[in-house]
Amino acid sequence: THFRVTLRRSAISLGHRIQGTLAALGLRRRMQTVYHPHTPEAAGMILAVKELVEVENVPSSAVRTAGQQRAERKAPRGFTVVGS
Repeated sequence: THFRVTLRRSAISLGHRIQGTLAALGLRRRMQTVYHPHTPEAAGMILAVKELVEVENVPSSAVRTAGQQRAERKAPRGFTVVGS
């Protein structure tokens, strides 16, 4: 299983140590989501910034790469004619 970590609060006015922890987790901007396997290192980093992030446990089948997340958000191509 994996941790799904989403940055909910900005760390712009916080110390360099907390900003470094977020960078180590791979979080750059608000509402960004990353996946990490269950390891003591990842759990420790998450605990250090627990007030800023939202964490969920997800199965390995639910893990998405950045490209897959982008493709899921993208609107479908083309257009449809409605009601004629």
